[in-house]
Amino acid sequence: MKANDNVQTFSFMSGERPVLEAEILGGADYPDIKGNAYVYFLPDGIYVQADFDKLPENNEFGLHVHEGLLCESPGEKLLLLPDVISDKNGMSSMQVYLDGKNSTQIAGRPIMLHLKQDGKDAAVVACGLLSRIL
Repeated sequence: MKANDNVQTFSFMSGERPVLEAEILGGADYPDIKGNAYVYFLPDGIYVQADFDKLPENNEFGLHVHEGLLCESPGEKLLLLPDVISDKNGMSSMQVYLDGKNSTQIAGRPIMLHLKQDGKDAAVVACGLLSRIL
């Protein structure tokens, strides 16, 4: 099963195609994590969906787009996305509409998943680059 098999898009998105995508992979400490993120352009904002598999079970994660151009040097947080919470099987999905945002602001940027400890972002567990879909 692919990680995004469990993601259901909102009904108003069923005819849309994503403009950006990222394969989000776990780092050295979490090599099994796999995820995908898709960004859809809408007239007044963007719709973002992300899904993950093989996360540490029953944990909370911060998901952010950073201003840098590489996972190794991500820079400051550029776009805060809703937190991700893994289930007992290590799977999670997130969907959000962000009014007033534009896909060009985040194209080519790293999207990072941070393990949360005491409600704050801690270790980076996975990262990917948001690339344009041609």
